[in-house]
Amino acid sequence: MKYEGPRHFDAHAYRTEDYEGVKEFARGCMRTYLVFKEKSRRWNADKEIQALLKETSVSADGTPKLGRYSRKQADALLAHHFDRDAILKRKLPYERLDQLTVDILAGVR
Repeated sequence: MKYEGPRHFDAHAYRTEDYEGVKEFARGCMRTYLVFKEKSRRWNADKEIQALLKETSVSADGTPKLGRYSRKQADALLAHHFDRDAILKRKLPYERLDQLTVDILAGVR
């Protein structure tokens, strides 16, 4: 489940006193971007995280797959009968996924 979105950001310094401050801010932004780029690479490569993502995205009841919005997808969702009891019984390991994500961000995984 790799994200392939835009690779730009918009940031504003709290305060820059001169041109050197602007350049220092830009260097800091780039460093942060590269740190998170590496963290996201690790997140994408982590087998346990990817297994949890797969587990949470599986639809056992034939629920229409979500993607980009389209009228056809909206109609399919509206027409689908959702079994609330089955949904409530389904295991959703989001707490484990959250902790693994924090572990990667904190550098302990």
